[in-house]
Amino acid sequence: MTMSMAAPATRAVAGQSKSAATQKAFFGRAAAGSKASVADAFSAMSLSAPTKARGLSICAAVETSVNQIGFTTPPSTGAAPSWDAIVEVGGSQQFVSEGRYYECHSLKGVEPGAKIAFERVLATLDGDEPTFGMPYVKGARVEATVLENFKDKKLIVFKYRRKKHYKRKNGHRQPMTRFLVTKVVKP
Repeated sequence: MTMSMAAPATRAVAGQSKSAATQKAFFGRAAAGSKASVADAFSAMSLSAPTKARGLSICAAVETSVNQIGFTTPPSTGAAPSWDAIVEVGGSQQFVSEGRYYECHSLKGVEPGAKIAFERVLATLDGDEPTFGMPYVKGARVEATVLENFKDKKLIVFKYRRKKHYKRKNGHRQPMTRFLVTKVVKP
């Protein structure tokens, strides 16, 4: 199904002549002053194929969203987000690209301003050709600079046993590290 941003369509209103009945409608909504029924309005907002009996033209607005990595792509459409490497860091895997900063669980023994290199590179992307390792890509590494060590927002850990007079409330702030990817070395 293709969605397009088109100019406002026209809609014929039942019970009026064709010249007077065509009124402007935008994104499947009737223009002010038309006497469209509630059922007609709901059917106009659906993304199904328009029927010829009603003479509807449906245009859907494509909203963009920013995903966790920070790339702006429309939901479930468009090109895949660009990335330079997939790296294993801090107990998780992250898609990284040069010039962006990322957060991971605390890296032990690193100070802000330190240069670090991640050798556990799972995949690299060179143009349109991805290279996947088994399990790691030989000769690839990601170089980064540590920006800061900080604590994440507080999570409440609440333990409770019903009918036993047992309640425990604790807070937890995960130590995190923010780093800037400066270079991706590809094999």
